[in-house]
Amino acid sequence: MYLKFMIRVIIVDDEAPARSELRYLLEQYDDIEVIEEAASGEEAIELIQRQKPDVVFLDIYLHDIEGIKIPEMIEGEEHRPHIVYATAYDSYALQAFETEAADYILKPFNEERLKKTMTRLRKRIQEKKAQPASFPAIEHTLRQIIETIQPMAKSFSSFSRIPVEKATSVAFVDIHDIVYAAAEGRNCRIFTKNEDYITSFSLQELEKKLPEDRFYRIHRTYLVNLSCIVEFIPWFKGTVQIKVGDKNETVLPVSRSLVKDLKMRLGF
Repeated sequence: MYLKFMIRVIIVDDEAPARSELRYLLEQYDDIEVIEEAASGEEAIELIQRQKPDVVFLDIYLHDIEGIKIPEMIEGEEHRPHIVYATAYDSYALQAFETEAADYILKPFNEERLKKTMTRLRKRIQEKKAQPASFPAIEHTLRQIIETIQPMAKSFSSFSRIPVEKATSVAFVDIHDIVYAAAEGRNCRIFTKNEDYITSFSLQELEKKLPEDRFYRIHRTYLVNLSCIVEFIPWFKGTVQIKVGDKNETVLPVSRSLVKDLKMRLGF
């Protein structure tokens, strides 16, 4: 007998019908919450890092990254999900279990087989929850506390100007003039309405120096001034682009997993 708790799930498959079928089957369980779907390996990694699911149902054949490689790509994550491979091929079973997969199920999905998978997952998750708090778990809790109070501290530490490189000197750009910033190798480039400048900061370092109520990381390679967004453009398959108010009316992509949050930040 298992204690009741919600199991948060992400489904990863580049075929929409397969995702829909698995979602339907999983939603028959009252302790399952399918929180996201991903159609590519890149999107899956981003969602796993952001949403921290309990379980990921993962197809092996994805168009950009082999699903079997994704567990090692999230190896350093504090909250590592249980992986269930859901695929039409049985030839990867041994390799899958070498990645410490919770289970390996074949398409087309069989309800009885999925039931056994769910029993195994519940047991694993309950055992994990019952373990005494480890140092990483305590560290994670402390980090969450820090992240809660960090915005208050940041209001006192945010920079009002950012140093940028010119041909023979260093200039300073007022943060209110920044329209957006883009990763460029190990550094990033700042774009104002009419000019652009390279900085010595990485995009992540720049993000920490800017007030988070004004700037938003819309993509792993772009940081945008929310007040400079002039147009919100639905694209295809649920993706979105935004147009910003520089002289070129630049159009930037928004990571699919951030669309809902960005809309909330923009007030709609």
